[in-house]
Amino acid sequence: MSLMVVSMLISARIAWVSHLMKGLDKGYIVHKWTGIFSAIFVVGHFLMENVPHWLVESGIINDPGELTDASHFTELEIALFQSGVTLVQPAFYIMIVIVVIALFKKIPYHWFRKSHRCFPVVFLIAAYHGATAQLKESWLGSSGSFLLILILLIGSAAAILSLSKNIGASRKVSATISNIEVHEDGILDLRLTTENNSFNYQPGQYAFLKFPHNDEPHPFSIASSDREREVLRFAIKRLGDFTSQLPEHLHIGQTVQIEGPYGEFQFNDHCEHQVWIAGGIGITPFMARLDYLANTQKKQSVNFFYSTRSNKDESFPLSLEQSCALSGVNFYHFNSTRKEYVTVDLIKSKVGNLRNTSIWFCGPAAFAECIQRGLKSSGFNMSHFHYDSFSMR
Repeated sequence: MSLMVVSMLISARIAWVSHLMKGLDKGYIVHKWTGIFSAIFVVGHFLMENVPHWLVESGIINDPGELTDASHFTELEIALFQSGVTLVQPAFYIMIVIVVIALFKKIPYHWFRKSHRCFPVVFLIAAYHGATAQLKESWLGSSGSFLLILILLIGSAAAILSLSKNIGASRKVSATISNIEVHEDGILDLRLTTENNSFNYQPGQYAFLKFPHNDEPHPFSIASSDREREVLRFAIKRLGDFTSQLPEHLHIGQTVQIEGPYGEFQFNDHCEHQVWIAGGIGITPFMARLDYLANTQKKQSVNFFYSTRSNKDESFPLSLEQSCALSGVNFYHFNSTRKEYVTVDLIKSKVGNLRNTSIWFCGPAAFAECIQRGLKSSGFNMSHFHYDSFSMR
């Protein structure tokens, strides 16, 4: 039950919980594993409860008879206990289905999202079972009972928050689409103007966007700095069904709901030097930081390595090199189709040693793993490696 509650709290996108997890993206990794281990323990509990009955029914072992005396329980206590057991049986099977759908990425994302909507209901049933199960053998009233009830109440509050669709309610603002551009490489350059309230964020953070044609919010990095809080820029690449079809559904003047900001990828550290590494559409948080540096005249020692599948003069955004020059950032571009790859050895050849250096990475997961392996083998302090993961499964 504790693992389920942790999972529920992370999915509620509570600010202090996300900060504790070093970012919502890291929290989703914990969310994934708490779900997996919850399922393992639930299956274990189910088997321990049912295997003895199956063995008796199959004649493998003798029926030991009733092991407890239920004569001192009231009819209400027995009814409550039995109702919890009855309700949790189908909830068990639903939970297993939810976990299986989450683990198999070949199952479409929209099925993953729809199945996850059922989990708060499953949790509430499991919480009811956990509370009423204490009536058995008179556990209710013990110190362990009070702790369990506290855990169940916290989880139930998170479940109700989810079911009422109030997750992130205090972080939501409405915005209007003020500009739409689709670049030749398929990147949607979108600008949103907030309607009533300014949207306070730091360069490098991201937000969830909910568009009129789709009820599900999707996370995207903010590609602008905070100098104009009323205008936010997003660069969205076609990576799946949703993002591929997005330009067809949008037009200027539409209302979009923004929820956020989220993320600890804010370029804040005490190192003398920073190395930025971007792959493809991972350029977006760096666009925001470059915009911030250029407009605040803040000086920072930065070497920026950008890897794309195109030439420098064809890569999004076309003004990137100019932005780096205005910001005083040393810029290096690499075309992977020409077998120009960003490696730790290459970075060292350009920068020198990585002492008192922090590395900020945004790009494909395989690219991140390659860089991390190189850094670990070179003895780099991995606490200075910063990386946001947008994998929601």
